[in-house]
Amino acid sequence: MGDILSVGISGLKAHQAALTITGNNITNAGTEGYSRQEVSFGENDSQFSAGVWVGSGVNVDSVRRVYDQFLTEQVRLDTSTFNEFNALAVNASQIDSLLADAGTGLQPGLENLFGALQSSVDDPSSLAAREVVISEANSLIDRFTTISDRLNAQNDIINGQMEVIAGEITTIAEAIAELNEQISFATASAQGNEPSEMLDQRDRLLKQLSEYVEVNVVEQDGSSINVFIGNGQSLVIGNDFNEVFTDIGANDPSRVDIYFRKGNSVQNVTREITGGQLGGILDFREQVLDPTMNGLGRIALTIAQTMNDQHKLGIDYDGLKGENFFEDINDPLKTYERVLGDRNNAQPNDRIMSVHIIDAGELTTSDYEVEFPGPDDFTYRIKRLSDNKILETNSLSGGFPDSIEVDGFEIRFESGSFQKGDNFLLTPTRNEAAKIDMNITRAEQLALASPIVTDAAIGNRGSGEITQGEVYDTNTTYLMNEGELDPPLIIRFTSPTTYDVLDNTDPGNPIPLFPPLMNQTFVPGISNSMLPADEGKTAFTSFGGVLPTKPTYQAASPAAIVDSVNGFFPERIGISYTNPTTGKVTTQPTLITSINASAKEIAQALSKRDGVEASARTTVEITGITNDPNPFQDMVISVNGIVLTDTLGPNQTKYSSGYPEEVPDPITLDFLAERINANIDFQDQGLVARSDGAKLTIISLDGEDVNLEITGDVGDGFSVGNGEYTDLRETGNATFTALSEYEGYDFSEGGPYTYEFDVPGQGTFSIEMTGTYATGDELLDGIRTELENSGYVFSGNLDVGINERGKISFTPRLEMNATGINGSSKLTMGGQLKVVLDENYSLSIAPPGNNLFDTDPVGEPVHFGFDVNVSGLAQAGDEFTIEFNTDGTSDSRNGSSMAALQTEDSISGNTSYTEAYARLVEVVGSVTSRSQINRDSAEVLLRNSQNAVDSNSGVNLDEEAAALIKYELAYNASAQVIQVARQIFDTLISTFR
Repeated sequence: MGDILSVGISGLKAHQAALTITGNNITNAGTEGYSRQEVSFGENDSQFSAGVWVGSGVNVDSVRRVYDQFLTEQVRLDTSTFNEFNALAVNASQIDSLLADAGTGLQPGLENLFGALQSSVDDPSSLAAREVVISEANSLIDRFTTISDRLNAQNDIINGQMEVIAGEITTIAEAIAELNEQISFATASAQGNEPSEMLDQRDRLLKQLSEYVEVNVVEQDGSSINVFIGNGQSLVIGNDFNEVFTDIGANDPSRVDIYFRKGNSVQNVTREITGGQLGGILDFREQVLDPTMNGLGRIALTIAQTMNDQHKLGIDYDGLKGENFFEDINDPLKTYERVLGDRNNAQPNDRIMSVHIIDAGELTTSDYEVEFPGPDDFTYRIKRLSDNKILETNSLSGGFPDSIEVDGFEIRFESGSFQKGDNFLLTPTRNEAAKIDMNITRAEQLALASPIVTDAAIGNRGSGEITQGEVYDTNTTYLMNEGELDPPLIIRFTSPTTYDVLDNTDPGNPIPLFPPLMNQTFVPGISNSMLPADEGKTAFTSFGGVLPTKPTYQAASPAAIVDSVNGFFPERIGISYTNPTTGKVTTQPTLITSINASAKEIAQALSKRDGVEASARTTVEITGITNDPNPFQDMVISVNGIVLTDTLGPNQTKYSSGYPEEVPDPITLDFLAERINANIDFQDQGLVARSDGAKLTIISLDGEDVNLEITGDVGDGFSVGNGEYTDLRETGNATFTALSEYEGYDFSEGGPYTYEFDVPGQGTFSIEMTGTYATGDELLDGIRTELENSGYVFSGNLDVGINERGKISFTPRLEMNATGINGSSKLTMGGQLKVVLDENYSLSIAPPGNNLFDTDPVGEPVHFGFDVNVSGLAQAGDEFTIEFNTDGTSDSRNGSSMAALQTEDSISGNTSYTEAYARLVEVVGSVTSRSQINRDSAEVLLRNSQNAVDSNSGVNLDEEAAALIKYELAYNASAQVIQVARQIFDTLISTFR
């Protein structure tokens, strides 16, 4: 009876436990992450009785969690993958919608701008049409700004998301570490039986963690787990955890990076994080946000640079040279903002670098890294981050500034203590879409016209035709001066196959150019380019004539003859050749010029050197002839020893026919010009003169010195200049209105109004204008006073002028007066050199100081900045003129060139503005579509793997209901066994009564 009772009780207890487990399964059927539990029964040890083994009942061997490690790991992996693609798809779709939307996208803005530009080209004299161009350009800028602001806002959003997720990861890691400790304790307390609920809770945390980042789980000691993220960073080790957090990026303060803290060690793991929402956000930043910002910036830079370059080749409604259409893309502030130093760079933080856009069309959409890897402090390496390609490894020269050019931009190392380990992020394009802005603001500033106009002489006998001309550079000496072509040109055919290009400043007496362009070859019947192209030659121009501190005094006869001199110092001129293949430099023997040598003599000596073609020209300007108020003797003016103010008889042989016979009183500059041009000796010498009534210009075409002499009363005289003018450039605030020679200005409002100017051989000087000037004359006097007090050393007096655009320039002029009956005043003006070097040749000047060339002369390309073509057949004497377009309000040639930029392949040599934007939209759309497809696929895989886990570990209510019935019947049966045992016991008791 005892045995059967024990058997019944054991069955009752075992099946009661089974019913409890089954009931627990049923009640947790809807609990997420719950793993169903199973009861495992074991029979009790049998007892040997009456020669046989009799069973002694049942016991609960174990309660185990139905769990498949492989399936659970697959769910975590699929969860991480789905959340990664979902985060990428959600964020990318917002950018895709932004770029493709007609209300915010660039495409409509580009079409509207170029449509308005074409309308203005069709009616260039309409200021209203020009206003529309300005308005549409501002609308395009607004679109760039809108998109850029949204992209920056998206960057701020993901910064916040990353911060929250990093905090969640750390919180989960702490919870897992705590559970590890509890599970280990509970398992040990239960003789190795694991606590299912805690294990389920830990698996739920691991799945939640995999939503944020991809994890790698490794079991330790059968109960604890270790969790790793990224590139093996240990997030959880047993009951210890490490922190994940965000902080300002090491080299970009506009975005956060992911950091991993283990003890006192902090590691930037941004590039190592994969999977989950965090990985998806980082994928979005790398694959969509950065390329979009950079691509948009590249388009903005290209539009600004190409439009600016073309706009500056034209002239505006007022006939002034075109300015930048958009703001300068290389404004100093912008160039410095493109460089971000790593916050871990060594102290002191004194490095100054800048990035200057050279050719926006050659830019990529990548960021770049400049690092100093060692072993010294001078070696640096430039890496393009889009493909991690090392573009250049080089060393600083040791002297600042130092520079190198890659991928369409120039990196300038300007100053600072660069050191091994330094790192800099370069973002040539990232923020440029937000920085594009208009430079011109008035319709009159729109430069639609071309600065040159061509024409054929009415009397031409040939069938030759000249094109309108194409301008490609307005910074040459020919187009440098505002409102004029200096000099205007005339193409004169000397035969059907040869022509000269002449200076047509004086249409009645054209002269050779400086340097001359004579006896050029013309091929009849085809289109001929009439002006030289840029052949790689370099021109160096000397300072020009030297004004002495005072004229030379010549005593009256019989005193000895005193010669005045041109004042040129001896010059040490070096010519070198650099082999373009080997880099070897070969230097020719130094040319040492003689003191007071004429420009002609120096040019002849230089032209004998290899790779050198030198020419010379002497220019003297005479202004302000004065007459003594109490005349006693006649004023006599001589040039090169030839008297210009004599009166000759009818049989004279000094002048050609038609010369001015009468000497006017007072003597005029026009009279002197006519006498010089009519003089037969001067014609042989190549000496010519021009006069505009206020200024007489005397030119020696071969660079011989020009000697001036004057006799007469003390009050007779004139002022002498060398024809060289110095421009002032604004370095402070711009005046509210353009300065004028005819109006005063109040400098007490606003400011500071500062200006700089360069003087060859002396350096750079500055002035500041203050105070109020009531009239134009007072203004000019005020500027003159500031120049005189600037430290600039000069002879004579300063002649200050202001042009139509308000630009200030000046030139020194020396007063040259007669000396009465006791002699004369003399002055010798030296000439100017134009030295043209073949490609790969260079010119250098050895110290000490000189007054011919600068110590470090700077050359300029040898071209006109424009070109014209003549086609057909020409005859000797045919002429074609090239002049400044003085009335260009109805001309739209430059506007047509600007409009053509819409379809020009300006980006990468094969893509237009609109095509580049379309490709940007296409790339973002492709990433968005691909991420959405991947997300949908990942969702299916996640669902399948979750279903597999649910089918294995989840609660099936039908099965549990069947088990409940099964265990209930077994429980009842065990109760019946106990009831039988009781009846037997009762029967046994009644037997003994």
